This record gives sequence, structure tokens and C-alpha cells, in this order.
Amino acid sequence: MLCPLPLAVYGCLEGQKRMSIAEIMIEITIFIIFSPVMAVYFLIGCAPVAASVYSVSRADIKEVKKFSAPESFLICAGTSIIFKTILLATFYFFTGKNILMPDAAQMAQTIQELYGDNPELQQSVRQILAFFPYLIPTFLTVYAGVESFLVYSLCGRYVKKFSPDSKNFPPALPEFKMWRFPLSVFITGVLSLVFSYFIDTETWFDGAVFLMNLQIVINVFMFIQGLSMSVWIMDGFKLKRAAKIFICVILFIPFFWAWLIVIGMSDMILNLRERIKFKS
Repeated sequence: MLCPLPLAVYGCLEGQKRMSIAEIMIEITIFIIFSPVMAVYFLIGCAPVAASVYSVSRADIKEVKKFSAPESFLICAGTSIIFKTILLATFYFFTGKNILMPDAAQMAQTIQELYGDNPELQQSVRQILAFFPYLIPTFLTVYAGVESFLVYSLCGRYVKKFSPDSKNFPPALPEFKMWRFPLSVFITGVLSLVFSYFIDTETWFDGAVFLMNLQIVINVFMFIQGLSMSVWIMDGFKLKRAAKIFICVILFIPFFWAWLIVIGMSDMILNLRERIKFKS
């Protein structure tokens, strides 16, 4: 019940009215079984994602232009980011705490238990935790993107499985091996890197934090494109499925992450998929 996927699937299968009734029933159930806090979490953090997936899936919209698959996915991801930001702000307004941050006293005790009487290591961990709040925009964006992708893609699969004749399913995203981001992503990354060299963090700390988060998100985009390019190359060489899985597992070793970013960046700049040809 704390996942938007079932509600999104139900809405595509049964329509908006029954979807709304189901949401109310889920809210009441969570309120009774779990807590009012979890009910608020579902209302603000989960239900809007399901509603956005349902909205881009509707086949009976006459007055509104049907969106393409990338546009539909971006709408869902944007909805997730907006409402999760509202969720964080709501909890902070009522509790005065950031729900993503661990309790300071409990964390200090945990550090003591894990690292003993090593003051230098304890200080390093504390510095990392102190820096964590400034990375929340990045974590929030990446989490919303992953959540939206899972709900969006799985909803389409389930609806097609349970209702093959239904027209209400999200437009199918392209195969992962064909995922590409526009060159503007790379240009934005370069500009943010250039600007960061001219910013005095003491006089414009917020700007520096914004650029840092932007650079991390762009690196994530390049990483995804690099992984997509790698899958495209493996398909080009017609590798067996077991070999593809083995190589993908290796690519997720942190040592190779920087290389995947380089591959993704190269594909953005040089359009490698148009230049590389494989023997048929």
C-alpha cells in the first residue's frame, strides 16, 4: 500500500472514479493500521505519482495533445520531484526536522559503537554527515527518477498483461540500449563546471551548492547513457545473454563508473551510435 504502482495500475484498468475510491480506502487503511504520518506520506509522496502515470495513459483525452513516451516519463518524474519536495516541507513545517536526516544523538552513538575511540575517523564521518543535507536535491531527483521509471514501466507491462485490449497504458519507452540524452545536458555540465571555478563559496554558498548538485545529476545522466551505450555495443557484437549479464555486473563495480561517464559523454558529443557500424 505504500507504493504508487498498484494504484496506478488500478487506475489504468478501472478508470479515474474507482482509482479515487481506491486511494481513499488506502488512506483510511494506512491511517488505522500504521499511523497518520504514513497516511500523509502516501497522500503527498505516492498518490500523485500514480495519478501522473494514469493521466499520461488516458486514451480518452481529446482536447489535450497526447505526449510521447519521453515527455510522459518526464511529466511523471517532475510530478514525483515536486510532491516529494512538498512532503519534505510539510514534515519540516510540523516537526522542525528533516525526515531524511538521522537523529544526531543516535548517529553519534552509532559512530562510537562502529569506530570506537578513533577520533580522526569519527571526525571524518561527522563531516560527511554535516555535508549530507546539501546533497538532498540530488538524492531527491535520483530517487524520483528511479521511482517514476519503475512505476511507469511496470504499470505499462501489468496493464498489457491483465488487459491486452486496453488503450490506457503509458506510451512505451524505447529500449534501454537506445536511451540518449540531448547534447544540452553535456553543455550544461560544462557551463556549471566553469561557473563553479569563479564562485566564491563564502559569498555565494547557495550558488555553489546548486552547481554541485547540478553537476552530480548531470554525471548520473552521463552514467546512464554510458551504460545504455555499453548495452548497445554488446548487442552489436551479438553477445549471449549470460555474457551481457556478466559484463553489466562488472560495469557496476565503482572502478568502472568514471569510464561509463566518459562513454556517455562521448556518445552525447560525437553521436557514436550513428558512426559505429557492426557487421551483419
